[in-house]
Amino acid sequence: MKIEDIALSLVPNLVPQAAAHLLESFGSAEAIYAATESKLISKAGLRADIARKIAEGYGLNQAERELEICRRSNVTIAASTDSIYPNRLKFCADYPHIIYMVGDCSLPNSSMLLAIVGEKESVSSYGSRMIAKLIEQIAEQMPETVIVGMLDSCTDSTALRIASLYGLQSIAISSIALTELSNNQNYRLAEEIINAGGTVITEVGVYSAPRHQGYCADERIVAGLTDAVVVIESSTIPNIAKYADSYGRTLFALPGRATDSASWGTNRMIATSMAHLVCSGRDIVNILDSD
Repeated sequence: MKIEDIALSLVPNLVPQAAAHLLESFGSAEAIYAATESKLISKAGLRADIARKIAEGYGLNQAERELEICRRSNVTIAASTDSIYPNRLKFCADYPHIIYMVGDCSLPNSSMLLAIVGEKESVSSYGSRMIAKLIEQIAEQMPETVIVGMLDSCTDSTALRIASLYGLQSIAISSIALTELSNNQNYRLAEEIINAGGTVITEVGVYSAPRHQGYCADERIVAGLTDAVVVIESSTIPNIAKYADSYGRTLFALPGRATDSASWGTNRMIATSMAHLVCSGRDIVNILDSD
């Protein structure tokens, strides 16, 4: 990983697909930053304003500072060209070129990664009971499974906490820079995950450019990291499920009462065959074993 790798991730309006195309065209971030504005445009079809910023060395100074801050905070930075970069994520069309990790950096390449997700703001008592039931049975039959979820989602964080009770490792996705986690309400859970041998990951750095409206970084990374996604409750078809479906991941959904608004999304996923109906951890194990 080079300073240019970090700098590339800081360029405003450079979406992941465009960054990936640049890397394919030039071979490395170093070569991208060594290219002229006209070469960036002619060889990779880059927008003129973005090409100009890169040719002028945009992001290099911030990248130097970013690297030093991460070193002091024991945060590992991985570029998509590095061996520690998660294999599953690398093969998604819109993979982030740079991610930040704290904890076990080998965990994202474990044999089975399963996301358990749902509503961000709340999880019902039914949803909590079912998460516990699913994880208990998965821990019995697939003890090497790693549970993945977003730190700032109520459903996901419930699953991450329950996973530790049954001895499963976990990976939490943060929506903020890892160097800022100590001031966040989710810090205690993140600390528990790391101390238990898990991992916390984000694509957000201290100097990252603001996200454009509708950009779903956390959901994209959760879906990209995993082999399968289980949706517990959702009033809509969640973005994670849409990303997972586009990446070819296996989808599961927990059925609920037709009168419960939080079950509309999961029931719809089942009705349209977007997701497998799941009522137990054994359902998940049986389907994954047959794939």
